[in-house]
Amino acid sequence: MKIRQNAAVYFAMQGIAVIAWWFLLVFVPTSRKYFQLENNSETSLLAFWLADLSLLGIGSIAAAGLCFRASRHAPAALWLVVGAISYATFYCLAFAWLTDAGWLGVTLMFPAMIWSGNFAVALSPVGNLMFRQSKESSTGWIMTKTLIQIVVVWTLILVVFPYFIITVEDKLGVIRPTFPFQKIIAGISFFGISFVGLGSSYTMSKIGRGTPLPLDATKKLVVAGTYSYVRNPMAISGIGQGIAIALFLSSPLVLVYALMGGFIWQFIFRPLEEENLREKFGADYENYRKNVRCWIPNRRAFRLK
Repeated sequence: MKIRQNAAVYFAMQGIAVIAWWFLLVFVPTSRKYFQLENNSETSLLAFWLADLSLLGIGSIAAAGLCFRASRHAPAALWLVVGAISYATFYCLAFAWLTDAGWLGVTLMFPAMIWSGNFAVALSPVGNLMFRQSKESSTGWIMTKTLIQIVVVWTLILVVFPYFIITVEDKLGVIRPTFPFQKIIAGISFFGISFVGLGSSYTMSKIGRGTPLPLDATKKLVVAGTYSYVRNPMAISGIGQGIAIALFLSSPLVLVYALMGGFIWQFIFRPLEEENLREKFGADYENYRKNVRCWIPNRRAFRLK
């Protein structure tokens, strides 16, 4: 399965990066000042060497090998790495809050934790349970559930997470470039791309008889509205919203966050979703997939015959 190959590549890169980072700390002592958890001591940083190299470095490489071989032990290895990196990330975050140092390490560890966790979810048994059809109910109730999901998800990914990111940016002293009419352009872009997401959600609920949440997914293949031009309009909308928020806040790290969301969708959840759609809708979905692109909209609407 393609997602296993993606996981193997990612965890191999992560393991090599962890080992290389420790080589940097050991052989270039001046680099330690950028990662110290205490202003006047390197002890708390260097004490991580055994756990980092064994559980994250070697552990990630071992997990990559198991994924490449499609071993039944791969999910367990992935969750071991996820547990290790999650503990280390939150420990360092708490330490940074107490000492106001070590924010660069926290910034680098959070994306690794998110990537590792998403791959572990996708390749474990829970990943097979992610896509469940919505129960039969009235259009009004489906619309209500969709609206609630939009409010909750947009609040988290477009308000709460960016706020946390810019707080860390301030700790790191990241420069925020600006230009004339930046906020106006960002606002117009945000509302424009948000309408794409809202329209797509409406079409999914009305025609597909389901919600954007995979655990409450559509009962019918949706090839109408924005979906007749591009296969992933809501993903495009979400990434566009993130970029607009980054522009509004003049935040380089929020931009990275938005683009990372797109890459996670492309390499982890899109293969899972497409496999599920192929199983549910068969030839109709294959026809749709061949004629409608994933990210670049067609010039003309596609209709199933």
